[in-house]
Formats: sequence, structure tokens, C-alpha cells
Amino acid sequence: MRTNAGVAIWGSLFTICVALLLIDQRDDPEFIFPISFAAPEHRAPDTNPKFEAAFVGSHAETPSVHAGTLTYLKNGSLLAAWFGGTREGAKDVSIYFARRESDSQQWSAPVVVASREQTTQELNRFIAKLGNPILFADSRGRVWLFYVTVSFGGWSGSSITFRYSDDDGESWSGAERLVTSPFLNVSTLVKGCPLECKSGHILLPVYHEFLRKCGELLTISPDGKLVSKTRLSATHRAIQPCVVPLNEKAVRVFYRQNGFADRMVLTQQIPNVFAPDNTALVATNIANPDAAVSVIRRNNKGFLMVCNPLDSGRHKLSLATSNDGLSWQVIHEIENSASPNEFSYPYLIQGRPGEYHLIYTWNRTKMRYAFFNERWLENAP
Repeated sequence: MRTNAGVAIWGSLFTICVALLLIDQRDDPEFIFPISFAAPEHRAPDTNPKFEAAFVGSHAETPSVHAGTLTYLKNGSLLAAWFGGTREGAKDVSIYFARRESDSQQWSAPVVVASREQTTQELNRFIAKLGNPILFADSRGRVWLFYVTVSFGGWSGSSITFRYSDDDGESWSGAERLVTSPFLNVSTLVKGCPLECKSGHILLPVYHEFLRKCGELLTISPDGKLVSKTRLSATHRAIQPCVVPLNEKAVRVFYRQNGFADRMVLTQQIPNVFAPDNTALVATNIANPDAAVSVIRRNNKGFLMVCNPLDSGRHKLSLATSNDGLSWQVIHEIENSASPNEFSYPYLIQGRPGEYHLIYTWNRTKMRYAFFNERWLENAP
């Protein structure tokens, strides 16, 4: 004889499974394209070649940092976030946050925007560790912070938690969980830059590391509810999808290749990301040492990638360009040093037209920020 508790558990599991089966039944949406930002009226675009770099804040209290993310506000300010602690996966890891105002060249002192203890209390569930954060400012002015939480096991036991701010990051909502899987809601991680639909829905690139490693795209409502999930890659080699729009529906996706020899950056072009047809993945001509890449449209024409173009190691960080997304040419080296130095996990966004912002991990001890413009790219040696 089943107990009432048993009936309740099976009923809950059935409800979750039915909901996840139905979430793909939606109207065919479009995302905002081209991606654009409102430029501050008081500063004209710089037509001279420009490149500048600086460390983001002080990391004296967090000897290990990783997984930076950026978002650009309509007033021209930048927000950055990353995780830091004694080491990756440690109990003392928190999500840190810093700001650079539009009229300043300095980053603010980092502050904790999400800790393990705080997240545990707000979710009313035990959280063992925190991981990859993603910042995104939508067209309505809301700033989203998605980050990885783990209650048990390694990163394959991850789920996604989010907060949001309606005052440009001055204050934040409490933590909420995204339910993305019927199996204990685990094995979903974030890394890539989100997109926004004309409806206000957010498209969040994610990936799985439990049993089968693959990329997905989550559609999230303006109030933070999962609307749909779309499998992007059918292979278990491709993780951390970076989704780049070609028009209102078509995308080219780039992947970190995981776990195989002779690794290259992988890509696929999907004519309609809202109705994918399992387009085959192909290898580009850029080597990939099982490391994250970041790709955006270059003035909505070609592509611009930040990558580690090496067979092994992450001691070189480069900028590469491509017209078709398949054949790439390295045009600048951001970092180049001897192994075992590490310059990794790049996160590249465009601010105003022709201006680019980059954050990346610098030897796992600091977060490094770089700004450059289109004229500097055109002056590649």
C-alpha cells in the first residue's frame, strides 16, 4: 500500500515531466537583431585606434578567481561578475560583482553579490558550491545574474540559480532556481552570453555534463520561468555553446570541444534556432585545448572570436576573425606567455557600435579587462 507521501512524490514527478514535455509547444518567436545599445550622448565614438587593459578590482581576499562575465548598460556603464575563493569548488567561493561607470576608467571595489550561505538560505536547500556566473541587461532595464549551484557531487550535479536587479545592480532580488531537468533538476550549467527575444523572453545558452555532454538553449520568460528548452548539439563532444545571431531566427553556434585528441573549435549553423533540425557540427581551423571560446558578430557582418588557439595549454589568448565562421585568421594576441600560465574563459561583448569589451581569467589569480575598438582591429599587423 502506497503512503500519502509516496503518492505526493510520484505526483510531483509526473507534473514536472508533463511540464517539460509541453514547454516546447510555443509560438515561434524572434530575437532582437541586430543587437544594439544606446550610446551615451555626451561622448562621441573614438575614431582613433584604441586598446586598453586593466585588472578588475583587488583580489587580495580571494586567491583564486575564474569565469568572468560582462554586461553593458544603456547609460554606458559596465557591470562585471566572476567567482572567487580559495580555489574552484571550495566552500568559500562567492560570486563577486564590480562596476565601471561610463565617465570613469576605474572599476569599483568588488562586492559579494551571492554567497553559498546566502543562496542556501534563500533557496531553502543545501548548496555545496557556486560556479559560473552570467550577467545580462535586458531591453527593459532589468539586469539578470544567472549562476551555477551544486548541492551534491561535482559540476555534473549543477543547476542554475538566478537573481535580478531593477536598479542597475545597486540591489538584487533573492535567489530563485530554474527547473530545467526532470531528473533531480541537475546537470545544467551556464557559460555563453544570452540573447533577447522581441517578446522580452531571454535565450540562455547552457550545457550538460552528466552522462551526455551537450549544448541546449533555454527560453526564459520575463518573470524568470522556463518556457522551453532546445537541444542544440547531438554530439557529446560539444559544450559551452556560444550562440551568435545571423538574423531574427538563424544562428551560428560555437563550442568548446571536450575530451578528445586533435581538438578544434566546433560550429554549426542553425537556420531556425526555435525549430532546430540537428544540423551537423563541423570543425573550424582553430585549435581548441578543451577551453572556452567567446564569439560575437563583428559589426553584424563577420565574426570575432577570443580563444586559446593551442593544442594544449591556455598560455596564449588571441583574437581571430572570420567571414563565414569556418575559416579563421588570428589577428591579435591579447596574452602570450610560457606554459603553465593561464589566460582563459574569455567573455566578449559589444558596447556601442565598433567598441568591444572583454574580460578573462588571468592566471586564476585576477580578472583582466580589455577594451578595444574597430579601428584598432583594422590595424592588425
